[in-house]
Amino acid sequence: MQDDSRGAMSAHLADDLLSTTAGGWRSFYDLLSRRLADIGVADSSFFLNYGYVPTDSGNESVFDVRDGTFNANSVRLVFEVIGSIDLNDRTVVEIGCGRGGNSRLVAEKFNARVIGIDMSAEAIGFCRKTHLSDSTDFQVGDALDIPLADESCDAVLNVESSHSYGNLPAFLSQVRRICRPGAWFLHTDFLSPDDWDYVRTRLQKLGFVTDDDRDITANVLASRDLASSNWEQVYGDGNARVANFLALPGSAIYEQMRAGLLEYRVLRSQLRSATTSGASG
Repeated sequence: MQDDSRGAMSAHLADDLLSTTAGGWRSFYDLLSRRLADIGVADSSFFLNYGYVPTDSGNESVFDVRDGTFNANSVRLVFEVIGSIDLNDRTVVEIGCGRGGNSRLVAEKFNARVIGIDMSAEAIGFCRKTHLSDSTDFQVGDALDIPLADESCDAVLNVESSHSYGNLPAFLSQVRRICRPGAWFLHTDFLSPDDWDYVRTRLQKLGFVTDDDRDITANVLASRDLASSNWEQVYGDGNARVANFLALPGSAIYEQMRAGLLEYRVLRSQLRSATTSGASG
């Protein structure tokens, strides 16, 4: 039964991770949540991002991560995408909140209201049971049809999730729709150089001005080099699709990042005006 569960989970991922359908991702994350609960690590698995390791003096987080912090590299990645932006007394929406670690971190670090949105009902159910705070709210929702009103937030956080949406134009239009003038779009992910060029162009047309555009691929690969080998307990043994999902050294995703075919970047952009040009395209 356990092996069947592992096989079903990885079967939803395409050999080329970036070709996995939205339905495939949804099924994968639903099964992953159940698997984490089955093996008793659900309550310590709040983060799924690849993490960030400082490699030089070019870091932008204003927060230190104490030695011994659990999932320290994943915490660092969230702080890097936020940079010096003050999220106190703001409404922050995290699209692709997963297991809620990023949303909880923002709610605890800032005096902010955080709304976490994810397509996985299993993940949202976990978040609602686990992250109990008046500052956080978790909802099932599609990144291409965000279940929030127009101009309802001061910042959108999107961490290592947009590559799975299959429709960057629709996603970015949704981000624009829910942002108030002056809101920040805090975006980090691995995409092809062409996709990043499109994101920059599209954000500009939607009225955003990019304040920071930084390649952090080396920092993310350094984090992946430290990835624990105990992943086999959760995901199964030696599965190339799962190794890709985790960007383990030697996997296709890891090697594509190392070769520059995929770039892991931070884009921090602010909506400067109420311009709606192109917002529905």
